[in-house]
Amino acid sequence: MSVDTDDGFGPFCGALGCTDDAEYVIDHPKHGELTVCSGCVGDYEVIRLV
Repeated sequence: MSVDTDDGFGPFCGALGCTDDAEYVIDHPKHGELTVCSGCVGDYEVIRLV
């Protein structure tokens, strides 16, 4: 299975209540590194793309 296919199996956003596809890994001050979508990045530092 290729990670480039859109098969509906993630990675998904790690923000509470969000099920969008993950796009970024951010540095959250309380929770460490989180994988989130573009709508949940906020003002946090983006560490890398997913």
